[in-house]
Order: sequence, then structure tokens, then C-alpha cells
Amino acid sequence: MSFPAMKSHLKKGRKGHSGGREIKALKPQITSVVDIMTCLLIYLLQSFSTDEQVVTPSKNLELPISTAQKPPHMTVVLTVTDEYIMAENERVTTVDKVLATDDMTIPELDSWLSDRRDRTLHIAKYSSSTKFTGDITIQADKKIRFRLLKKIMYTCGQEGYNNFSLAVQKKDT
Repeated sequence: MSFPAMKSHLKKGRKGHSGGREIKALKPQITSVVDIMTCLLIYLLQSFSTDEQVVTPSKNLELPISTAQKPPHMTVVLTVTDEYIMAENERVTTVDKVLATDDMTIPELDSWLSDRRDRTLHIAKYSSSTKFTGDITIQADKKIRFRLLKKIMYTCGQEGYNNFSLAVQKKDT
């Protein structure tokens, strides 16, 4: 809705209801803006907080599909791509190097897992909320060779990581 009389007062500077003074623009109340922003922030925080952990697979992995209902929880994450074995997004070794040997233990992965276990045990001495549980999640493409997966699982088991979880995509129902 427009008010032409008000516009003419502003443009021509006529004396009107303001008694010759300039009409100043209205400023929004900062208190109401802060209230609205606070409400939005609380809403967003509540909508993003969930009980389940979000697992983001690597972009070049196609995880197997499963009907499993158990939600994921925080563990050490191993990612196996076509080229690399990565632990917590750190390249540990190459897949070709692992498959080239007949040895069941993967030395580079064994060393990384040993260091991780030792650090967790050291922290557990001083913190009651941290303990070594041996939980590990393996994210691998659904076309991974079983021989490679068997070597990874064997190496993890040798270092005390015996509670395996394989990351999968939830089947749409």
C-alpha cells in the first residue's frame, strides 16, 4: 500500500505533520531481530541433533545394501578404495601392495592400529570416559576382493580390534 501524500512531503520538503523537520527512516528494533535469530538457532540445533551417528562414505565407494537396523556408533574407520587402504582418512598402504604378498598381516596397517590402540590405552589411564573397546568400522566397495577383506580383518584382529562392523547402505523399504 502506498501513501502518495507522504512521498510528496519527503521529496519536496514541505512542512507537514513533522513541523518542518526531516522525516527519518524507521529503524527496526534490534531486540526483535535477536529474538527471531535465537529461535531459528535453537530450532536448527534441535533438528540436527540425532542419536545416530552419520557415516559419510568416500565418494568413489559403492557400499553394499543391507536391511540391518543397528545404528552406527563412533569407532575407528578403515576405508578401502580401489587403490588405497586408509585409516581415519590417512593413507596407510596400497591395495596392489597388499594383494602382491601372501602374508596375512598387513604391516603398515598393523603398525597404525598398534599406535592407535596404545594412544587410546594411554588416554584411558587418565580418563574414565575413554576405554579401548576394539571396535572398528570397515568401509569398502561392495566389489572388494574377499582375500583383501580377509587380510584386513586378520590384521585388525591381531591388534585387538575384534568387533568388526561393515558399513552398508540401508535398503529402501
